[in-house]
Amino acid sequence: MALQSKKRRISHILTNSQLPNSQNLLLPCSSQNGSFAQENGQSGPCVEGSIRRITMQNFLTYDHSEVYPGPNLNMIVGANGTGKSSIVCAICLGLAGKTAILGRGDKVSLYVKRGCHKGSVEIELYRKEGNLVINREIHVENNQSVWMMNGKHSSQKAVEEAVKELQIQVGNLCQFLPQEKVGEFAKMSKIELLEATEKSVGPPEMYNFHCELKTCRTKERDLEVIKESQLRMIYTAEEKYTVKKSAYSNKTISSNSALRPSQFLSMAIDSEEKRQLEEQLSAAQQKVEDVDARMKSIQEQQGKLDRRDNELRTEKKRLSEIKGKKRQLEQKISTKQDSLRQMEQSGINLQEAEEEAKAKISDVNDQKVAIVEEILNFMKVSKLSMEKVYLALESAGLAAEKTQLESDLREGSAELRRAEQEFAQLDQRKTSLLGTCKSLMRRASEICNMNPGETVVPEILRTAFSELPDTLDEIDAMLNEERARAECFTGLNEAVVEEYSKREKEIKNMEKELEEKTKALNEYRQNISEAKERWLNPLKLLVEQINEKFSDFFRSMNCAGEVDLHSENEVS
Repeated sequence: MALQSKKRRISHILTNSQLPNSQNLLLPCSSQNGSFAQENGQSGPCVEGSIRRITMQNFLTYDHSEVYPGPNLNMIVGANGTGKSSIVCAICLGLAGKTAILGRGDKVSLYVKRGCHKGSVEIELYRKEGNLVINREIHVENNQSVWMMNGKHSSQKAVEEAVKELQIQVGNLCQFLPQEKVGEFAKMSKIELLEATEKSVGPPEMYNFHCELKTCRTKERDLEVIKESQLRMIYTAEEKYTVKKSAYSNKTISSNSALRPSQFLSMAIDSEEKRQLEEQLSAAQQKVEDVDARMKSIQEQQGKLDRRDNELRTEKKRLSEIKGKKRQLEQKISTKQDSLRQMEQSGINLQEAEEEAKAKISDVNDQKVAIVEEILNFMKVSKLSMEKVYLALESAGLAAEKTQLESDLREGSAELRRAEQEFAQLDQRKTSLLGTCKSLMRRASEICNMNPGETVVPEILRTAFSELPDTLDEIDAMLNEERARAECFTGLNEAVVEEYSKREKEIKNMEKELEEKTKALNEYRQNISEAKERWLNPLKLLVEQINEKFSDFFRSMNCAGEVDLHSENEVS
């Protein structure tokens, strides 16, 4: 069979558009011949980390296969079950990716071809100083891998470091997206997509600047939490004092409440409840052990079922290929039989065909004359209809203008009546306030011991009035404050004075601490502004480049698309 024989496939360039990331893209699609799609054209320059060669030995459906991707877009075309996804798995595992990324199996030994003891994947990556060849040999017996780089034994960590230096991120869904992870990619938020894009195609320092910016903003929120809450609490030995600023009236509200006496180390232990809890704990541990034993048995059965499932899948693929070939042959036979029947039944009479064609030509000419006459009549009717429409529009415009003028007249009359009523009310209020003012002036003159005809206020009273607040609310607040201050002086003792001095020192220390935190807050804001400039400006250029290539790809498919970056200023 084709799958059991040695395979060698070579891909060619599909388009001349250069991908923005450091990897070439392999896109599987359906086809009947199972070969790589190719298109003639000049190949572009390779970038650091481009895949030049993929070699698979006893890997999934392949006995042996070599793939040579081009420097631009690569597409794999083949029918279902021909091994397109196997190449994607080889790229992931060959570049030290985790099996969880693929979502097909949690053990690397499951990716070895059934019936073989070991398999291998070799990937050659482009580098300016010399290509990097990574080889991974997978052993089924112990589920272990042997790594080699450029023919020398290495470790998985060293391979991961080498791949990371080439800006290849197999775990980043914006750079490597298996079909099993498409749903997870669609659920990513805008922030997650932005961070994944920064890691994928941005310089390394871009994501670091982003993290630094988030850290600074977190510290800024910590420094401003007291200011935002508008709440301050002070504790003494017996009471708690609270000063809160209202968010609606912007007034300061103070309150005090008594504290409960402390009860340190006075808790009692219920021995009966402790014994019951210990029994419940032991019963729960026994249940956990039983569940673990059942889980282990189920996992063993699951492993057997997985192996049987792989065998059935392989047999199903083989049967599907045979059925596909059978359908193709049946379709070809049916097509040939239909062609033979049509050739046998087709007897052509040239004389009858010629007469029939002349009759059709005559009918077509008559139809053309009738259509021309209808077009001329239609043009006349259209011209008259246009004139009728213009006259109707002009009449409607004049009627609307008339209606608007009448509406303005009614509104003006109503507004005039309202103004007259308001004037009358204001006049009445003026008379009332004038009488009230005169009575208040007489009362003020009596209180100040002024003569009835004297209008000048004495200098002493004028100075005292100038020092008082202007509004009634402020005067009431001042009176309440003076009363509270007078009440505080009734029972003074040395403890109160000492407590006052202590609180005064604490207030000064807090003011000093507040000043230091305000200074630190300003420094953090400056750091945030600088980090934002270092991060946002290169990010905007990067998004513009991505949007340009993204729009070109969509225009080539006769579609429209855009990649945009929403900043805070744009949202507000």
